[in-house]
Amino acid sequence: MEVIMARKTTLSKLAEPVHIYPQVLINVRVKDKRAAQSDKDVICAVKEAEDRLGESGRILVRESGTEPLVRVMVEAQSEEVCKKLASSVVDVIKSKGHTV
Repeated sequence: MEVIMARKTTLSKLAEPVHIYPQVLINVRVKDKRAAQSDKDVICAVKEAEDRLGESGRILVRESGTEPLVRVMVEAQSEEVCKKLASSVVDVIKSKGHTV
């Protein structure tokens, strides 16, 4: 409210520059969360996805704090790109034998 009052504008005007992108989250059940995340090929796949996204999206690969899962989340300008990049990382995790 303070910002709205100080700038003498509406919340919708302040939020105009914010773009909401589609997001895909894939949970992968793994034997060892740390081993899956520290695998060189998995790291390479994540880096490739980051490079393809550039400034137009993001990828986050993290361990679940409560389950034996690695979570692969991708935000991009289209859902198709999200699914493709998330799946490419998940495929590497699976092909390296990290899944249960």
